[in-house]
Amino acid sequence: MKVSRVSVLICTFNRARLLRQTLMALQAAHQPAGCRVETIVVDNASQDNTMAVVAECARDRRLPIVYLREAQQGKSFALNRGLAHADGDVVALTDDDVLPSPDWLDRIVAAFRARDLSFVFGKVAPLWGVLPPPELLTPRAQGIWGPLAIVDYGDQPVEYVADRNDQRLPVGANLAFARHALVAVGGWRTDLGKVNNTLISGEDHEIFMRLRRHGLYAGSYDPLMTVRHYVPASRLTRRYFRRWFYWHGKTQALMLHDLFPNVNMGRVPYVAGVPRFLYRQALGQCWRYVRALGFRDDFERLTEELHTLRCAGLFLECWRRRLRPVA
Repeated sequence: MKVSRVSVLICTFNRARLLRQTLMALQAAHQPAGCRVETIVVDNASQDNTMAVVAECARDRRLPIVYLREAQQGKSFALNRGLAHADGDVVALTDDDVLPSPDWLDRIVAAFRARDLSFVFGKVAPLWGVLPPPELLTPRAQGIWGPLAIVDYGDQPVEYVADRNDQRLPVGANLAFARHALVAVGGWRTDLGKVNNTLISGEDHEIFMRLRRHGLYAGSYDPLMTVRHYVPASRLTRRYFRRWFYWHGKTQALMLHDLFPNVNMGRVPYVAGVPRFLYRQALGQCWRYVRALGFRDDFERLTEELHTLRCAGLFLECWRRRLRPVA
């Protein structure tokens, strides 16, 4: 794939201090040979001094920075606003609390130039605000890393192909797309992605489902394409983990057709707005949680509690939508 332009897209909301560090890291990054790079910052209705921070960083002029404002609250609205402005062959995503490595852009461009891909991604390492509990860093804890937005899928490159449904997907903190693929699938779903300051997410996951349906799913995991993601102390509390998993369940309720691509959801029986087979899964999860209450392993109890909260969020959102259908 020919790559002569890259648009780095950052959506931000009330994180001016952290955003400054992200923009400074990008300004210091190596610029790929024969490639023009621009950074697009989409301010998603911030009330802090985000505009002033972007203007300050733009004075460096080493890397052009474009400031856009999106008044509709929700990350997907901001992403689509940025995509509409971007003219890069590649759209590279990162967050306003992330520090890309110095060779981040080099590795992105090299990956797309080497072969025909629709996406490439890499590791997201934590930059801890405080030291986390030791058990959170063990291999068995990876199943509940969702609230931390950490990605470490090993030290070997991996090709992502359409006939594999068991591969763990990227997150938007370290992810780049071929722009033509994003345009072809219509950008991001606007009912997903921290809508109205909730923890509704799923915009990263769902767009890969549409890439599959459009025959555009071809990606690569590069373990050397790295960023560091700031994890504040507030995200390391059990309260935050519980809240995140509950809202993750609500997110899943909006994505049932994508979560079960091999099931004809239009033909399965529903009970009170929920596919009947999910009741069986939820009962199994509740039973695992009840059993875990008798274990001495506190981490196992927490894990099963979090998955039970996810089920609760899914069911409650399905029931809510049945009682008050969303147009």
